[in-house]
Amino acid sequence: MAVDLEILVAQVWSPEVRPLAEEAWRAYNAGAIRASIAATWSAVSADIIVKLVRLADEDDTAAEAFRKQLAAAQEQGLTADGVRAMQRIEASLVEKAVEFELIDTIGKRELDRIREDRHLCAHPSLRLGGEVYDPRPEIARGHLAVALSTLLTHPPTQGRALVEEFKNFVCDPLFAPSPAHIRATFHDRARTATRANVIKLAARAAMLELDPDGRMPAEAHADRMALALRAFAEADRDTVRDAVSQARERLRLQDAAVQLRTLIRMADDDYFWTSVDQSLADHFQALLEAPVTAGERDPLPPEVASRLAVVGSGYARERLPGLEHRFGLLGDLHRQQVIAARPCEFFVPKVVEMLTTAPSYRAGEQVGRLLVQHAGFLSLDTLADALAAWFGNDECRKSSAMPGLAVQLVHATAHLGTARGALFADFVAKNEDVTGPGEYYSYPDLKTVLRTLGFLPPATTPPG
Repeated sequence: MAVDLEILVAQVWSPEVRPLAEEAWRAYNAGAIRASIAATWSAVSADIIVKLVRLADEDDTAAEAFRKQLAAAQEQGLTADGVRAMQRIEASLVEKAVEFELIDTIGKRELDRIREDRHLCAHPSLRLGGEVYDPRPEIARGHLAVALSTLLTHPPTQGRALVEEFKNFVCDPLFAPSPAHIRATFHDRARTATRANVIKLAARAAMLELDPDGRMPAEAHADRMALALRAFAEADRDTVRDAVSQARERLRLQDAAVQLRTLIRMADDDYFWTSVDQSLADHFQALLEAPVTAGERDPLPPEVASRLAVVGSGYARERLPGLEHRFGLLGDLHRQQVIAARPCEFFVPKVVEMLTTAPSYRAGEQVGRLLVQHAGFLSLDTLADALAAWFGNDECRKSSAMPGLAVQLVHATAHLGTARGALFADFVAKNEDVTGPGEYYSYPDLKTVLRTLGFLPPATTPPG
């Protein structure tokens, strides 16, 4: 416990207030319990003042009024009027903290207790009988813990203001879905209640495609909110799961297109499937079994390919057992479109199989592009299988686009490290054996890249 409080003291948001929190902590450790409680209240009052002044600096008009009141009291200095003015300000600080959403009403109750105990410590005459207030050590420790967790470690961001900032962030044309940034900005710095409100907003928008006041298309907005929800889930999965479950009943009332897009958007999220009861799963299954009207040689509409690609999700295959069978009935062209719509590990064996069976140069190129799309899901074993299938099918090996795709693949499999070098080097050697060095289908560009990466020795210069 001592280590936890020490860490919180080091995390006090304001550098002006941190020395006061450290003083309260040192006093507690030294057994100066009354001094610790008094210093804790000093840290609380100073923190609220600093934060309200910061809000005024950020053009909050209500906070600006407080700053003027503070400045007027400070100008009077240590005169009787100045002291009385500062006492009035101090007496209203906790209420101000609630007004500006620095704390909630529960936090107010806890901070009021600190203030009351501070008065008992600083003014022994407040106790009947002339006894001096003698607080127990755990009282001081509890007050410091409350002050730190409720107020001192949080920046001066109001609840409603943070929710608005989150909305603006998601709708920003330059939105960048960095999970660490999203968590640090809209989760870690927020209070529990505000954090829950942000997560609920993200869940409702992701599940129901709520209109963001016309600032961007609702569908694209929902996609961004789903990304944010995924970031929040890394820190607080239970709250995310509850928020998604609360939106389930409204999802039932949406039209089929919205329901399918929500399924596609959140098919890889465990907290989404926790909210899907059997009746909703049956409904999804029925929607996905709608007949495909495109002919076998005609391309699938993109929305049909996307919904069939949900088979790539392990959660979906478990809850919607008809998906995998449906995928297996598709022809090669439609299967390629489905795989391209949702690259994932599930499709890797299918892509390797297609490299083996590609019936034409054009088909070989299409499957080669699918392999590059799935490069991030390859292991050394599946990469070896893919290169063997590629070399073993002339419709792939001799397709004009494949040497360039091979170069892309060696870069796209960087996560496999240097061990992949031997696989590509063997692939080049086998192509040279059947084609001859320097020929286009011996993959000379790939050989050059392998030398650059150190997977092959440098070319030797023939003697002059």
